Amino acid sequence: MIPTVRAAVFLGMLATAGCGFQLRTWDLATTFQTVHLEAERGVNLHRDLGEALRSAGVRVVSGDADVVVALSDQRSDRRSASVTSDARTAEYELSLQVTVAVSDAEGTLLTESVLRSERVARLDRNSLVGSSEEGTLLVEEMRSDLVGRMLRTLDVLSRQAAGDGAATTTTNSGTEETSGAD
Repeated sequence: MIPTVRAAVFLGMLATAGCGFQLRTWDLATTFQTVHLEAERGVNLHRDLGEALRSAGVRVVSGDADVVVALSDQRSDRRSASVTSDARTAEYELSLQVTVAVSDAEGTLLTESVLRSERVARLDRNSLVGSSEEGTLLVEEMRSDLVGRMLRTLDVLSRQAAGDGAATTTTNSGTEETSGAD
């Protein structure tokens, strides 16, 4: 039976490689070798972003850097999204929001946006521990989502700095619009 499992795993890997699938990687280090992270008190997403930047080959420094990423105004919220017939919460909405400003080494603001991630969780009265764990997982997922969006913003800025020809504007709502060669 073990050879069958190995064969199935091998065939799965072969099929995945054959279709051209690749995990998304960030090649930020070619343009931004160093990044300085600034975070207001109470903003803890900078740890996650720092880890992600290091994984992308970028050095996170405390002094002068190619790019300065400032995180501010992090807010998290939990509110009722729906209620049962007896006026108890059935689902609640979790949200996490942060303001991100990216400046170059000279202090010129390159982009500033408010990023927001939301998730809806069901409240199971029969399994409050499970509901609590689901809420914790959703918060981690939202944090990961926001860090990924920050990395995508830095990736676009990196391509612009490298002269890739893509013109990108980031609106205040955090919606990214890209035009040009990509």
